Amino acid sequence: VPMMQPQQTAVDPMQVANLLDAALGGASVVVGGPMGGLPPAQPVSATPQATRVLVLLNMVMDEDLANDEDYSMLVEEVHEEVGKYGKLLSMKIPRPQDGFAPSAVKKIFLEYATPSDAMNAETELKGRAFGPNVVDASYFSEDSYARNALS
Repeated sequence: VPMMQPQQTAVDPMQVANLLDAALGGASVVVGGPMGGLPPAQPVSATPQATRVLVLLNMVMDEDLANDEDYSMLVEEVHEEVGKYGKLLSMKIPRPQDGFAPSAVKKIFLEYATPSDAMNAETELKGRAFGPNVVDASYFSEDSYARNALS
């Protein structure tokens, strides 16, 4: 009976990276290390460049936008919470009646003093339960935010 011998197969780090990227839906994964002759660890897929502007999803309900009183309560509550994670310069919570694109409604746009402040807020807020929802966060173009081109 022939004995099975382990075979060393050349591994293309980019092929591995592409497979992982596809399987993980773009999540950042590090591939590399001392095994198999791979080069030192390197990011597989670049996460979007951190900016000073962070967008939060799954925190705004229809009833929060229904009237000025509920909207003001939401603004106050969110401002107090997100201000804990860095120097908040401004915040926008688009409403349909304010003329924003439908794609911007139910999102919270936060402008921090530095990308580092925004990254800290992302770390603290992303994945947190907010009522029945789980908060998601991503970075947004500082230029688009400044132009009020929210989406």
